[in-house]
Amino acid sequence: MSRLRVLVLMGGPSTEHDVSVVSGTGVVRAMDPEKYNIHPVLIDKDGTWHWSSRELSPYQKANFSENYFHSLEGTAANKKKSPALSELPSADIAFLALHGKWGEDGHIQAMLENWNIPYTGCGLLASALAMDKIKSKEIYRANGIPTPPYRVIWKHDFTGDTLVSVADELGYPLVIKDPLGGSSIGIGIAKNLDEAGKIAQDLFKDSNRLLCEKFIAGGEASCGYIEGEKPLPPTEMRMTTREYFDFEAKYNGECQEVTPAEFAPELTARIQELVKNAHYALGGAGYSRTDVRITKDGELFAIETNTLPGMTPTSLLPQQAACVGITYSQLIDLIIDKSLEIKR
Repeated sequence: MSRLRVLVLMGGPSTEHDVSVVSGTGVVRAMDPEKYNIHPVLIDKDGTWHWSSRELSPYQKANFSENYFHSLEGTAANKKKSPALSELPSADIAFLALHGKWGEDGHIQAMLENWNIPYTGCGLLASALAMDKIKSKEIYRANGIPTPPYRVIWKHDFTGDTLVSVADELGYPLVIKDPLGGSSIGIGIAKNLDEAGKIAQDLFKDSNRLLCEKFIAGGEASCGYIEGEKPLPPTEMRMTTREYFDFEAKYNGECQEVTPAEFAPELTARIQELVKNAHYALGGAGYSRTDVRITKDGELFAIETNTLPGMTPTSLLPQQAACVGITYSQLIDLIIDKSLEIKR
């Protein structure tokens, strides 16, 4: 049986570049060299792509790191800004270890479809919709999926009175987000009007519109969904020194991730049903992961759906898969197999 030729794309121009490299590194190291002909591709923040025309050797795969790209030399080494995808090694599929803007919002998916290269995960429309937290909330609401009340504010007509009106409707604490932010970047929680104004002004530097959302007091969980597989257990986010699951909590160890969550079976089942419904409402394909807020009375609210959830060895989706007997390496196989079956 011939090996599948796989491009592993990582990096990208978004604020989640470094996290993506960690995801891509984990994926490459865990891939079975007897099943796959592996070609890692690094996309720098400035749009420069790095790759080799030669597949990874077993030694390079086992010891893979970002340094691999910086050590490339000779005629096999390639470094080009915004290349045509036809210049990359021919592949049966591209494994997307990208996160955030450009990698998770439909851009790379559209490029790959244009060059007839299959890829892992959700399609371009679902990716774009899920990345836009305003549009995804509209879809949640249209499909009866509970999500916190919200308002949208625009930079072109923003005034202090705008926030007064929003706060009168949604109350404090008030969650303010860049709708295209990722990895818990571009978000703040205001306890009063002064804080809300400062957060909004700061976020307006990078966005023309912001999502203002009612803060749902209680707990937080995240749960993956893999089409056709047994339900994954949710992970409970137990804050230690942070008020909410922001970038520092996620990546600097300021949150305890409990997988599987120690919820009652009935609550776990409702979370699993919610994330499944969110996945299909957005037109998801293959797999996704949805973040959920839980009130003290057990009421659930979908916060956002991630169409390319983190794939570091310790990320939430691999944690949850391990609980149902799917190893990290098997999860990669499963994602590739299911993605090859998707009709784009």
